[in-house]
Amino acid sequence: QRCCICRLPGASVTCRGRRCRRIFHFPCGSERGCVSQFFGEFRSFCWQHRPVQQVRAAQQEQTACLICLEAVAGQPCYDTLVCPACASAWFHRRCIQGQALSSALHHFRCPLCRDVAAFQDEMFRLGIKIPDR
Repeated sequence: QRCCICRLPGASVTCRGRRCRRIFHFPCGSERGCVSQFFGEFRSFCWQHRPVQQVRAAQQEQTACLICLEAVAGQPCYDTLVCPACASAWFHRRCIQGQALSSALHHFRCPLCRDVAAFQDEMFRLGIKIPDR
């Protein structure tokens, strides 16, 4: 199969969106904004069909990532995630992924409100890999 992003052969990840026929390499998909879920059926979605956050969160002026303290986008998007429990904690995708990899499943929680269940469920759904170790 040819990758729909780089056009090279060897693509094996298919989008699980309805009637979507996109196939891509995992690294190409990560660069383009595709989401792979690391639980259950290990589904992957292209940039058009990826899950989005439904959290209603309003920023107070210029909000910073709680991990790296740099500015985040003005609304939840692929690169900017929000805690679903408190809606006050904003993160860059790369920052919260690093936190998840170092914390692992048993210690990964929202750094602000300390919620575990809703936070982990949402991060799993949005493609954050949380190792169980």
